[in-house]
Amino acid sequence: MIDILMATYNGEAFVEEQVRSIINQSYPDWRLLVHDDGSNDGTWAILQQLSQEDSRIVLIEDHAHGLGVARHFIHLLRYTEAPYCMFCDQDDIWLPDKVEKMYHAICSLDPTCPQVVYSNAYLWDATQGIISAKNTLTYPTSLRQMLFLNTGIQGAASIFNHAMCTYLREPLDYYAMHDHILLLSGICFGQVTYLHESLMYYRQHDNNVTGHAPGSIRKKVMLMWHNRHIPLVSKLHYDGLEAFYRHWKKELKIGDKALIEAFLQMAQQTNIQRLASIIRHRFKLFDSTALLIVKFFIRHYL
Repeated sequence: MIDILMATYNGEAFVEEQVRSIINQSYPDWRLLVHDDGSNDGTWAILQQLSQEDSRIVLIEDHAHGLGVARHFIHLLRYTEAPYCMFCDQDDIWLPDKVEKMYHAICSLDPTCPQVVYSNAYLWDATQGIISAKNTLTYPTSLRQMLFLNTGIQGAASIFNHAMCTYLREPLDYYAMHDHILLLSGICFGQVTYLHESLMYYRQHDNNVTGHAPGSIRKKVMLMWHNRHIPLVSKLHYDGLEAFYRHWKKELKIGDKALIEAFLQMAQQTNIQRLASIIRHRFKLFDSTALLIVKFFIRHYL
């Protein structure tokens, strides 16, 4: 059994297409657990109709509203005890074999270890069609590769096991995004695996919560320069990492604890000290210390 966790909010324009793409999955043994964050449009009415068509769609009404994206997904975890879970955004479209392929990928891994498997996604627009064959262009499995990304890997492209769910359920003081915590937990406490196949359409539109993805390394570098007024380190994700560290510092491996501490300390350092720390600890951006140093020189730090 796989529990698919969908957090909705004012998604009436897209949610039916997404849910029907789940109904049409080749792998049938799933439940879609849906929780709404207080929509004031027709989202809930659409979901009620769809739940009458398919009993695997379970609507959760617990009067918890105004959670925000990150806490909304974490909130959904309290309703599952399934061996495997998948996060699901309201506005994407899953290809018919997404669940089946991701399920087979994670089943081949040690179930006693916290596991997260990521697929890729087509960058897609309803009018333009496929913009790029891959949304995810970096595949971090260590903190050195992750911390300067200011993000996690796309949560809606993940499947994770019950052992991982146990870590995600631990309440933190602050969340940047649910996918940020998922990747951090996978790197620090489990195993992160990438399935290099695009299994969903990541819809681009004006209301994307996480912004538009550039779609290629070249475009990401161009965007790096275009957005040079934006800090090197996102305060949102810095605070999320700090909350993660406060909660888990006694359980972290010595090496991971040292890297997180070095990263957090850089906020109080001079630029010369920061540059020395980047080089000493071999921090990377898109698996390149050199690219991170270039970004370091064209942006203010925090």
